[in-house]
Amino acid sequence: MPNLTYQVRRSLAASTEEYSLTGTALLWPDGSAPFAQIKTVRIYSVPGMWIFGAGKVAFGSRRCAITLDSGAAIELTSQHYLSFGNFEDRSPAFYPFVSALIARVRTENPAAQFVSGMPPMLWWFWFLSFGLLALLLILSIALGLLGLTLEHKNSLGTSLLFLALAGLLIGPIGFLRAIWRRRTRDLNSGDLYRAV
Repeated sequence: MPNLTYQVRRSLAASTEEYSLTGTALLWPDGSAPFAQIKTVRIYSVPGMWIFGAGKVAFGSRRCAITLDSGAAIELTSQHYLSFGNFEDRSPAFYPFVSALIARVRTENPAAQFVSGMPPMLWWFWFLSFGLLALLLILSIALGLLGLTLEHKNSLGTSLLFLALAGLLIGPIGFLRAIWRRRTRDLNSGDLYRAV
């Protein structure tokens, strides 16, 4: 089995890290993780964010979180830091590396658990944050329309303003749908592209 390598730089403060797969372990400069000691492999994606008029303000990324029997964690990401505000998508190298990692862990450690989807705490944070944002927008629109209707000041201009505010709901609701698809589930398929 040939060795595979994957390189990634997480941030300005970090240097480029190189991870390698051998027949029995995941290696990196500061340590190693024998496949037999890997407890969980989780793959998931973190959605990017677009703002109308501003474009992409947060880049999406794919992640592979590895938990060892000792409780130690290793996280690989497809997002490679180049410079301030400038990231490179390393998915073309990330997917083959993670696929090979999963195949080797399945062979060496049949007891390991393979899941896809965000970790539960992260998922709940995103879901509740954007759920609350959508709820607040809905309440603001409903109460504003109710107040204007009760005072008989519901002109065409204010109606158009509230229609524009209702259009803003598309963002948080669309993001909620994307988050819902990223909840935790067993990784039964070897197809990582569909799993994340």
